[in-house]
Amino acid sequence: MHSDTLTGMISQPSQSTRKAILYARFSPRRNADQCESIETQFDLCTDYCINNNLEIVAKFNDKALSGSDEDRPGLWSAMDALKRGHCLVVYRLDRLARSVYLSDIIERTVKKKGASIVSISGEGTWSDNDEDWLIRKILQTLAEYERKVIAARTKAAMLRHQANGKRMSKHPPYGFTVDPLNPGRLIEHETEQQVIQQIIAMKESGLSLRAICRELQEAGINCRDKTNWHHSTVQRIIQRIDSCSSPL
Repeated sequence: MHSDTLTGMISQPSQSTRKAILYARFSPRRNADQCESIETQFDLCTDYCINNNLEIVAKFNDKALSGSDEDRPGLWSAMDALKRGHCLVVYRLDRLARSVYLSDIIERTVKKKGASIVSISGEGTWSDNDEDWLIRKILQTLAEYERKVIAARTKAAMLRHQANGKRMSKHPPYGFTVDPLNPGRLIEHETEQQVIQQIIAMKESGLSLRAICRELQEAGINCRDKTNWHHSTVQRIIQRIDSCSSPL
């Protein structure tokens, strides 16, 4: 269930029509509606197949899933459906993967099945020569880099919103509570904010995360909902404070 993502040579069939499987994906981002929808990707890929004498035998998609996510039912169903001589048609290569590692897995798998991948945007899927191979690897690396930049920007935006009191999730982060006058905003939780200051002071004194947990437990300070402190909880609190105080 993998792919010849970047190794696919496409040659125009002279006697019989080549079989094509379409795959489309969009990411779970707030601006996903500004990207090419599943329907738009399928329409563009269908036009390409018509113009290049490719017979569409199946279509698969993954909605609101990241290109770095390996757990994509649509992708692996498309891989399973590929047969020798088939080609997997996508709008762009980053619809398949935004990870160099995952792209390589897909490429090797599809190649092993005797199939190929065609990006209708070009991107070096026409042959296996050195130039096309290099183009594919560069584009895979850029796609992974772009994914990491987007993730960093999203995290920074969420931290800014939280710092400004905007509620971003069902459960407020430690140190905050839902504003009773405005459920869409957060206000500081006085007691938890005092605990955060103690945590920061202990961290600056050189205590490890686990040592901080022990100090809090011995002082009779419970975590939220009266649960025990865990080093990962303390780490998240420190990272959030550091991120909010660092320049973006």
